[in-house]
Amino acid sequence: MSNTEHTKILAYQLAQRSPAQVIAETMTLVLIALAALLGNSCVLFVFYKSPRLRTVTNYYIMTLAMSDVAMVIVAMTPTIIVAGSGRNVMGVTAGLVVGFIAYALVFGTLQTTTLIAVNRFFCVVKPLTYRKYFKPKNAIIMIIGVWIFSFSNTAVVYLSGMATSKFFPGRFIYMLAYNDKTTELIFQLTSCIFFIVIPLSLTIICYWKICEVIKGHNDAVSSSFHVGPSGSNSSLSKEEVHITKSVLALVCGFVVCWIPCTSVLFLSTYINLPRHAEMIFTYSTYASSAINPIVFNMFNKPFRSRLVQVLGYKTRRITNVSSVNAR
Repeated sequence: MSNTEHTKILAYQLAQRSPAQVIAETMTLVLIALAALLGNSCVLFVFYKSPRLRTVTNYYIMTLAMSDVAMVIVAMTPTIIVAGSGRNVMGVTAGLVVGFIAYALVFGTLQTTTLIAVNRFFCVVKPLTYRKYFKPKNAIIMIIGVWIFSFSNTAVVYLSGMATSKFFPGRFIYMLAYNDKTTELIFQLTSCIFFIVIPLSLTIICYWKICEVIKGHNDAVSSSFHVGPSGSNSSLSKEEVHITKSVLALVCGFVVCWIPCTSVLFLSTYINLPRHAEMIFTYSTYASSAINPIVFNMFNKPFRSRLVQVLGYKTRRITNVSSVNAR
């Protein structure tokens, strides 16, 4: 079966869903979008209200939060509309813009996640080097660099004519569609190497070394043995251990979300997948945008405490204003 015929079948299935299917699929997307929007907005608000939390590591976290909010606005919103209406409501021009920005956001997010792993590696394993080179200004430069690379990579694909945007009914959204199988295979392999294999390998290596150092640190603490000034364990504070564990949980969450969506993307290059398999791509991709605030609330104690303080202050202020107005 040709890709065109398969797309028509998926479009027909999208339009002919039962009311229960429409509600279930649409509400799932709505819940993910709300979790991502509200959660990441809270992360950004807490960092805005808490200058002391604006560490080098948290610059990367803030970048992830901003990209997740942008993903909700640019990609999730039209996806929800498509899921609810059962048809393509964006049009070619809007679809082109949505597809371009969504791809760039995905690539930028993956690169930023890798920067977090590298940052934590030097912070935990090479603390002297970390204090010397990892300054806020350098972090901002690295963040800008990876995002320029991500947007440039996507722009080259569009402007070169190798691909354009196409509506994928099984995924509820416009995405890159290539002119031929050879071009698609080359681009998929290139993207896989630079945006998945290399970043993931680097991330795994970094956290493997980090876990070794943390294990040694915990053993030293439990035996009341302290490494000398030249050792890396001596400079590892309890707060750094907590932050590193929370960031590790964040990265693991991203990996869990991206394994299924990457598998669907590559399988669809060679075979025609059913609609429910195609939907895995959309749900798992968008679910990764909600990982950031969930992990921070669960694993990062300093952030969680500050969040409670900020929100508690806002609640008390609103209550006081309401009481005054009632008088």
